[in-house]
Amino acid sequence: MAKTVRTQLGLLVTALALTGCAESAKPPSANGGIFRQKNEGYSILYKLMTQESDVAKIFIIKHASDQVGDVVKQVAATCQAAKAQMDEFPKKDKRVEYDVPDLPFIEQGSRDLAQKADTKALLGRSGKEFELELVFTQAQAMMYAHDVCEALASDEDDPLRKTFLTDLSTQCGRLADSLMQLLEVKS
Repeated sequence: MAKTVRTQLGLLVTALALTGCAESAKPPSANGGIFRQKNEGYSILYKLMTQESDVAKIFIIKHASDQVGDVVKQVAATCQAAKAQMDEFPKKDKRVEYDVPDLPFIEQGSRDLAQKADTKALLGRSGKEFELELVFTQAQAMMYAHDVCEALASDEDDPLRKTFLTDLSTQCGRLADSLMQLLEVKS
């Protein structure tokens, strides 16, 4: 009888230990290392693509010239397609995560303040001032997306994600160039 109780206790302890191990398994990003770094970058890019995919919605309440509207709609379409493609990455590779804290608290706070100021400026302006503000903010966003893609691509070992990042970097660079041309000073 004592042997049976010891065996049962041993099995119980083993089961609890195994259950504890399974429950304490951390997502790849929590373990640090290269996947944490990649996921920090992917989190930034995903958030940017999500925000910029909605940029053309401003034309519901604001008006811009066809030239400006066309480029901004291209930005939105590019970001929508990129976000849709990024939505597939975690389905194929469970190590890919987009909700990894990516910035220090103060940096995130300053970005949030800048975004609120940009939104207020866009909503508070009209005509050429609105267009200038819109083009400027979109040029900044596309240059940043270009740089984030290049940084991620340089360390990406998955060929499909690397190609995606390289292509998106090129697209964002072209969009930034198109937007910057709209900002050229006329003499």
